[in-house]
Amino acid sequence: MATAPVRYKLPELFKRLANQKHPTIQHLINLREKRQYRFEKDGVLVQGLKTIRELRDEGVKIKSLAVTVVQEPHDETVIKFPALQVIHNPDAFPADRYYAIDVDLTRRILGTASRPGRHEIFAEVPIPEANLPEKEDIDRLLVFDHVNDPGNLGTLVRTAKGLGWNQGLITTGTCDLYNDKTIRASRAMSLRWPHKLIPIPRLVEFLKSYNMTPVVADMIPSDGSRGSDLWSPTKGAIGEGKMPSPSSGIWFWNFKGKPQEFPKRPALILSSEHKGAQGLDDELRVSVPMTAGVESLNVASVGSMLMYELNQHISQ
Repeated sequence: MATAPVRYKLPELFKRLANQKHPTIQHLINLREKRQYRFEKDGVLVQGLKTIRELRDEGVKIKSLAVTVVQEPHDETVIKFPALQVIHNPDAFPADRYYAIDVDLTRRILGTASRPGRHEIFAEVPIPEANLPEKEDIDRLLVFDHVNDPGNLGTLVRTAKGLGWNQGLITTGTCDLYNDKTIRASRAMSLRWPHKLIPIPRLVEFLKSYNMTPVVADMIPSDGSRGSDLWSPTKGAIGEGKMPSPSSGIWFWNFKGKPQEFPKRPALILSSEHKGAQGLDDELRVSVPMTAGVESLNVASVGSMLMYELNQHISQ
């Protein structure tokens, strides 16, 4: 009588989860899908060896770590990197709990948009503390006002980190920084970006308490009606009825009788391109001139350009 083939056994440390209705699977799915649940449980999902390793090295606790492995591997050769690395060296990734999950459940947990591989690893970590520094340690702020596309938000946070805009404000109505799409687009930078949530009616008051100058990203009026108010830190004022040309750098307007000068300690306010800034009519405006006929750019594109351009003058 033939004997049953020997099956590879995972280390006992790894608990096999095989049913979508299992409470742990439901918990992990809810962490991705439900904003309120994330805050109630103080947890967020992160994907990929590089991201998990970076968070570990920064001292972030790993609540649980999951490896993607076929249900009944006949031997170890069917398990590949990075799952195999974690199985061989779990001590290198200290976690409270370890799970083994097949690829179908991994896709259900992480979402198909995350494109998890057959040997994916992912983890649940606490939402890290990311409080604003003292105002004396801040020379610029990035403000997100109703930026509700998670991909744009993640791209902006990643760009902000790269360009030295190391902290910011989030107004109510803006997408969650811990949304899975935001985390992916930011390469998990959104988990470590110091910020504060502020209701939009309190935004200007808060910025002034930090001695910041609100600067709203907007489109230059196309009719030239504000030509006499337009001012560039490199070219000065522009004549009545004239419009600045593309590639001429940043331009400010809406000074409301105040001196035309580069704003001290700027707080760049970025809004949804569909909704625009609300309740900030009296604040200084900034823009990058564009070719005629181009209505507006994606908020992530505009925000990235403005951060770069403003950087050229902040340190001067």
